Amino acid sequence: MSLYPCDIEYSCFFMKNYNLFTVEEFMQDSYFRQWALNELMPEDVFWGNWVNSNPDKLPIIEEAKSLVIALKIKNSLQFSEDEINEGMNKILIDTSPKTYKLAPLTSNNWIKIAASIALILGFTWLIGSKYIQNSVLFSPLASYQKQVSYINNGTQPIKFQLSDGSKITLEPKSQLLYGNEFGKNKREVYLTGEAFFDVAKDTQHPFLIYTAELVTKVVGTSFRIKAYENDKDISVSVQTGKVTVYSQNTNRRNNPSFSTEMVLAPNQKAVFEKEEKMLAKTIVDVPLELQKLPDNTSFQFEETNVNEIFSRLELVYGVKITYDKNSFRKYSVTADLKNESLFKKLDLICEIVQAHYEIVDGEIMIYEKSN
Repeated sequence: MSLYPCDIEYSCFFMKNYNLFTVEEFMQDSYFRQWALNELMPEDVFWGNWVNSNPDKLPIIEEAKSLVIALKIKNSLQFSEDEINEGMNKILIDTSPKTYKLAPLTSNNWIKIAASIALILGFTWLIGSKYIQNSVLFSPLASYQKQVSYINNGTQPIKFQLSDGSKITLEPKSQLLYGNEFGKNKREVYLTGEAFFDVAKDTQHPFLIYTAELVTKVVGTSFRIKAYENDKDISVSVQTGKVTVYSQNTNRRNNPSFSTEMVLAPNQKAVFEKEEKMLAKTIVDVPLELQKLPDNTSFQFEETNVNEIFSRLELVYGVKITYDKNSFRKYSVTADLKNESLFKKLDLICEIVQAHYEIVDGEIMIYEKSN
């Protein structure tokens, strides 16, 4: 079965000279319409690659895509006309210094209105979703006249480098969008899906990553963001450096306030629960060894005091471990833990000394078990 829906054969699409297409011709192209409506198979990466290779065609692609989606919405949207008019009036008021009053929707003006809103939003494929109130509308990217996007519709991660030297690994079913002014006076991108960032250091121009609910701010570091639309939470996991994470209040577009802010260190992770609107700090699933142990020390223990073991773990993994030194001074451990993960090491140690641990605000708290 072909990945490319064509009445003759999939190669016919590549015979078309899409570089010469007008907005109307794109709208009439069945292959383009399927891509615009996200109906192609994930393995079909043709349009994502074509857009990346032809950034000068992005304005035409955006307009054509907006119109295709608008027609789809016209036929399937489950909102009433009053709700649609109210929502559109709010968008136009929020995005213009003037106040507009829309006439009732008709078949003649629907497409023009939908296309205009699509261009205002910039991130056109979000239009058909009811979660638009938490979308890029509240990001500064919406004000850019031109955007550049990387789309990964394949099954393998793709890697690329931005103009400032930052390196991105974009996971499948993900998209990164940024304005054409990126790297000049500011560094701002919008992410849907998942990506690993290795950000080039620039203290004068912080790097901002917007998702639907969070803003991540860095100067120069490496970290992973997972923000898929259908997931229950958004996570930011830090590998090196420090990262500041904000939970943004999207009720005010022009002057967004941040309800929560936290700073993450290496091996720490922020998790934002979408339903509860809560941002919590924890530890990454698989903490990395950040430093080497001093000479003549290792994770092979022979009647080693447990306080010394906790100190080594804290040093190597860079995670604060809190415990009662007086209470644990009486315990010693004999074990070979050099090939175990941090949490496996903790599990084994706590089993030996009859203790238990919890992760609280990105730190490890160890307690003696009550008799």
